[in-house]
Amino acid sequence: MSTPTQSPEEQAARIIARWRRIFLGLYLAFVVGAILVTFSSVVSVHAGVYRVPIAGKRIGPKADDPKELRDCIKRLDHLLTDLHKETFTLLARAQRFEIDPLTEWSNWSRDWQHKWKALDYRCRLSELSGQASSPEIDKMANIHAALDELHISYTGVVNTFADRYVDRLRKLKKEVDEVRAMIDRRRRSRKPGVSQ
Repeated sequence: MSTPTQSPEEQAARIIARWRRIFLGLYLAFVVGAILVTFSSVVSVHAGVYRVPIAGKRIGPKADDPKELRDCIKRLDHLLTDLHKETFTLLARAQRFEIDPLTEWSNWSRDWQHKWKALDYRCRLSELSGQASSPEIDKMANIHAALDELHISYTGVVNTFADRYVDRLRKLKKEVDEVRAMIDRRRRSRKPGVSQ
């Protein structure tokens, strides 16, 4: 309610000031909420708090459909190829770029492990292996287990590389670049038509 001593302009100014405070309060609440959501998302991804649940379609309980079995072996082959390729690509990238191989490996490895577990779930490898229901599943389960062991071994390779060799490799790469620059300077300094 307005008092009789206030002019219409003063009343309008009070109403605008009140709405401005309400709007700024809502805006502040939105900004703080957005910051909290972003912070919790970053922490959950980088600290490993959040894990993507493994769900989805699974092969039949008898594991006798060739189409499903082909899909399983295809996924298993992708896991093997990706593991080998990422390991040696990472080692090559570490030479050319100032990356931390351990962090890169850890980030990639988390995703690979999730795919490895998802394959076990999708293809029922742990569930059906050793039950004589499908020799293909038994073989795939053995390969699947060996992939985990190989991943652990490759993790050791990356750790050893990062601890012992990455600095040396980068230093040698820098020296090679310096020699290349020296050769280029020599070539540019040579005058055309003069033989040496």
